[in-house]
Amino acid sequence: MRAVQIINSTTGAVLATNARAAHTMFTRLRGLLGTRNLPESSGLLIEPCNSVHMLGMRYPILAVYLDPGGVVLRSMVLRPWRLGPLVLRAHAVLELPVSLTGMVARGERLERS
Repeated sequence: MRAVQIINSTTGAVLATNARAAHTMFTRLRGLLGTRNLPESSGLLIEPCNSVHMLGMRYPILAVYLDPGGVVLRSMVLRPWRLGPLVLRAHAVLELPVSLTGMVARGERLERS
């Protein structure tokens, strides 16, 4: 998986400097399974994707659902062993550390580089 930087272009905040992009079926299915934590400045961008689950996970994450243009449709904290919602208009889900809760709001635009 290649690393990407994620910036909230609405606020200018850098959300992740070392986010991995999961584009293949295998990397999307694996996600963060088997990891012990999600370090600060990291994340996982899963695309295409409109729903995630936390089955088998050990820690909570901030799940950010994005439309094809990178606009935030929904963001929420997901706890271990829970199912996230199906967001039909979502094209991607960005998984971030819970510490970034409040740094992303519906309608804001996220960009990757």
